[in-house]
Amino acid sequence: MLMLLGIALLGFTADVSAQVYRCGNTYSDEPCKGGKEVDASPAVSDPQGPKTKLIYFCSTSQGKRYWTAEECRNRGWTLERTERVPINMGWDDQVAFADRQKRNAAQAAMPSAAPAQYPQQQPSRKAQCDALDEQVKYLDSMGRAGSRLYDLDWIRRQRKEARDTQFRLRC
Repeated sequence: MLMLLGIALLGFTADVSAQVYRCGNTYSDEPCKGGKEVDASPAVSDPQGPKTKLIYFCSTSQGKRYWTAEECRNRGWTLERTERVPINMGWDDQVAFADRQKRNAAQAAMPSAAPAQYPQQQPSRKAQCDALDEQVKYLDSMGRAGSRLYDLDWIRRQRKEARDTQFRLRC
């Protein structure tokens, strides 16, 4: 009986000491004035292991590009892109999956073509200048988003075209 009581007390004190409190910029296992309870339980992971893995799209010094399961720098190649793919697929299916993700990302980065509109009258110069300024801001944000070189070349050309039109309109 006494032994059971000791085990129960030991279990109770272990639970109490497991609680963590944040007291200002410090942490304590004892409550403090104005302290907040912090969840210190370990992160739960899937016992079956990860469902995806990372594969790398690399560029060689000769300009050839490959998908590989190891990091590009291990072979002295340049990293172009990484993609998460399902781990339960074969290598060819993983590459096809990653290519689809890459194409979808490239399409999402491109601005969609607006339907042709035929206004009754020509918009004012100020409205055109404002629209061109918004287009340049949008293109700048796309460039900062971190696209691939061919995307950045397209963005650069579109931005130059918009700035040239602004210059011709004397915005």
